[in-house]
Amino acid sequence: MSEPTSIPAQPTSPDRGADEVGRRLLRAMLPQAVPGAPGFDVAAGTMLESAGRANTLWDTVDLGDGRTAFLAFEVKAPGTLPAHMLGMARAALRAAGDGRSLPDLLARVNHALAAVQPEGMDQFVDCAVVVPGEGEVEWSCAGRIPAGVLGRDGSFQALGSHGPPLGMLEGFRYGTERAAMVSGSSLLVLAGGTPGLFRGAADLVAEVQEKTAGEVVGTVHRAVRRAPGDDGREVSVLFLRKH
Repeated sequence: MSEPTSIPAQPTSPDRGADEVGRRLLRAMLPQAVPGAPGFDVAAGTMLESAGRANTLWDTVDLGDGRTAFLAFEVKAPGTLPAHMLGMARAALRAAGDGRSLPDLLARVNHALAAVQPEGMDQFVDCAVVVPGEGEVEWSCAGRIPAGVLGRDGSFQALGSHGPPLGMLEGFRYGTERAAMVSGSSLLVLAGGTPGLFRGAADLVAEVQEKTAGEVVGTVHRAVRRAPGDDGREVSVLFLRKH
């Protein structure tokens, strides 16, 4: 997991103070280790920048059928403390983790977030969910988070959206899709990145297939930091490679 940069100790403005609180909240939520998945090498990481918004996070939740779901979140709309929204989504997912299907899991979390959404607030949570299985992964995405399966032969399969961000539309039923994973194929998720940034990251991953999963995530983080764009861009990366 990528190490966050240092956080300023004494903010000089109220806005900067709120950003600092958000970064501290997010740092406290980051998992300390990445759980394994049978048949896969797995790595994940969230970047924290000293000028970042603390608006993206990765996590895991154990499902009621014994599988582990890997999660990537992003709060895209501006507003106060995106980390607070991430914390509510994370807590709701963990509370609903006894669900036995991804549509059930996301529907329950969507209901919980919609119930506490302040009127007139347009800050919602995009959430990608990956569940590794026997020779495949199951995928669902509330909102739009770039992701795809990269074959060792150079093939690419984009993974799409299955509904609106969490908390936006009460009662929505999310769909899922399955993608085959053969030996050497990889799945990459980039929360916080644009489609163009994801394409660049996917090309980079294709060039470093011999690196360990952890080294791949670190390589993507370093490339994102060098990419042109707004200062303080933060991303969360999920990377799974089939044995």
